[in-house]
Amino acid sequence: MCSDRSLSPPSGAGPLEPRFPTWRLAYEAVLSETDHNALFTRVEAAEAAILTRRGDIERNEAHHAEWKALEEALANLAVVKRDKLKYGAGSMAL
Repeated sequence: MCSDRSLSPPSGAGPLEPRFPTWRLAYEAVLSETDHNALFTRVEAAEAAILTRRGDIERNEAHHAEWKALEEALANLAVVKRDKLKYGAGSMAL
């Protein structure tokens, strides 16, 4: 179970981190969004940016820090989707 801390920006990737700003901006917009209706769109945009970047880099030592930050951001977006957007709520077991 994720704590409130899990919705913080990934460690080691401060706001001035220049190595991966495009997806970071979209991700941070999710974390600061207060309008529930806009949150859905921001989550979609952040997921797309993160998945695109993850597809662009190789999972190796040269990209280790960014790969870890991408994975952490995806996990945090899952928390936002579950807790704030109620994804999965009302799902019926088959």
